[in-house]
Amino acid sequence: MDAIVLVGGQGTRLRPLTSTRHKSLVPVRNRPAIEHLFGWLDASGFERAILAIGRFNDDLADAYRAGRPGRMRVVLVEETERLESGGAIRNAVQQCGVQGRFVVCNGDVFVNFAFDRALAAHERVRADLTMALYPVDDPSMFGVAAVDDGGLITGFVEKPAPGAAPSNLINAGIWIFEPHLVAEIPPGAVRVEETLFPSLVARRRPVLGYQIEGTWADIGTPARYLALNQALLDAAGGVSDVTGAQLASTAAVSRSSLGAGTRVGERAVIEGSIVWENAVVGHDARVVNSVVADDVIIGTGAVLDGAVIGSGATVPAGSVLEPGMSVAADARFEARV
Repeated sequence: MDAIVLVGGQGTRLRPLTSTRHKSLVPVRNRPAIEHLFGWLDASGFERAILAIGRFNDDLADAYRAGRPGRMRVVLVEETERLESGGAIRNAVQQCGVQGRFVVCNGDVFVNFAFDRALAAHERVRADLTMALYPVDDPSMFGVAAVDDGGLITGFVEKPAPGAAPSNLINAGIWIFEPHLVAEIPPGAVRVEETLFPSLVARRRPVLGYQIEGTWADIGTPARYLALNQALLDAAGGVSDVTGAQLASTAAVSRSSLGAGTRVGERAVIEGSIVWENAVVGHDARVVNSVVADDVIIGTGAVLDGAVIGSGATVPAGSVLEPGMSVAADARFEARV
């Protein structure tokens, strides 16, 4: 079976981290995020992962132009115009000769669940479409599905007001498609989430909502991206990923991932944070619950708490960045007076 991976977005909500790197390439536990998705697809028995790559995403295309080692083949479909999810699916099916049933995945999700069980449920109810659903405490920032007692989807609500959601089950961005659905995608650049899916439900076609029993997360915002990394480190016993980094003997690193070539000075503290490659964390600096991209310089005694720093930026010595503060790529932080 083939998997079409939608990676055409520009990652605007994840900026400044995506100003210099495709969203699917940001590191999750020091591996590109999409590699975790590839690992799940490979383990689930998929034969091909077709990357539907949008315009201006050359770094992602270059990373996989020669494919990827392993059993599963990775092939590219590079779009020349904005297609949205529906157009991207249609284009990938046509360009790659997809035959039979296939799966569509959003490229910015981290998943780990038993796909064979989802497929068995899809076949059992003879669904046209199966949408993986995941329960969350606050569904107000997601697309929410209403389901009946048999698990069939009866309606959708996009980003419902707090307390008004019909359920706590959100669209997890993994969809099983029967091949005849491609012809039902409206022409042009359309989103299947807003066109095909509601149309199928309105016509009482069998659309199954399959609740994931396992791990799911998206990396759509810096906060969610950081939370995923922290959760994965916690699941691994809280041991930090520091292979390839250089730590001074008095530096303290906990519950964090540090990229190769990153240097951490004497008495510096890094807690619950992600630091990409080739960054410098100066003496006596403190980095807590923050995301620091590659080639960043954090000066002596600087304090970051809940901050996001773009690639190549500079945080001068003694600076204090509080939760919600960010620094653009290649910029220099200027303290507020």
